[in-house]
Amino acid sequence: MQTANAAGHRGYELWDPMPDDVREGARRFASVQALNELVGVLQYVEWLDRAPGHTRRQMLMAKIQDEVGHGHAVARVAEDLGVPREQIFLDYLEGRTKLHNIFHFSFQTWEELGTGLLLTNSAAICQFQSLAKGVYLPYARALRKVEREESFHYQHALDLTHEVMTHGSAEQRQRVQDAFEVWLTRILIYLGPPDTDTLHTNRMWQVGMKPDSNDAVRQKWLNKIIPVFRKLGVHVDPALVRQAPSGEWEYAMPDWADVKKLIANGGPSSQRRLDWVRNALDRNAKYRRAMLGVA
Repeated sequence: MQTANAAGHRGYELWDPMPDDVREGARRFASVQALNELVGVLQYVEWLDRAPGHTRRQMLMAKIQDEVGHGHAVARVAEDLGVPREQIFLDYLEGRTKLHNIFHFSFQTWEELGTGLLLTNSAAICQFQSLAKGVYLPYARALRKVEREESFHYQHALDLTHEVMTHGSAEQRQRVQDAFEVWLTRILIYLGPPDTDTLHTNRMWQVGMKPDSNDAVRQKWLNKIIPVFRKLGVHVDPALVRQAPSGEWEYAMPDWADVKKLIANGGPSSQRRLDWVRNALDRNAKYRRAMLGVA
């Protein structure tokens, strides 16, 4: 399995001459991540007034603040490469940029939120650790900052899920089990289609923007997160994911045609996300014009 690009690429700062593919790749990576950080946070905002207790509400608010900060950090990288922040949202509204599959859903219960966050945050950490080895240095630095804060979010989600599995009712524990089985599959999708056999043809790998294959990141994540859930008392169904004698994790991948329909705003929360962004832009248009000195 291809795990890293060992081609010895040099790193690039914003002001350095660099291949067009590196500049365009960095622009695209940063823009897409900014969108998903800033719109994806709505998953958690929906629960801010429903969190069970002041302490949990404070912790959730801190996560929301961090996620918005992450969005601004990578949006600044995109902005330096010529992508205005407003364009990031316009590209989303006009269908040129897509949300990741996981953000087309909402959490239905508090137990699902904790379980989903634990799976999502752990996967994001593995993904950011990989991409931070890429050759565009401003983006790599932003990712390292984001990754450190994601570690806090991971601990928050772990504590939340542990609390439910330790002190919750049988019904609550079953909700965690059900959420694990649903969101595990969603995160397998989030980490991208299988590409071990085709990575060498991926231009982003060739120029050093994508250091690892999707499959390698997925294996790293499963090695990390499956023991965590087992320790929490969650059953891991071998029909869902199992470890082969070789140590490799085996799992069923989805019909990617269905995934394509989902990310083309075909999910249960897709329209709500679009409406929120569109309304926010419309509502604040006059203030943005005033800030920019535009009549």
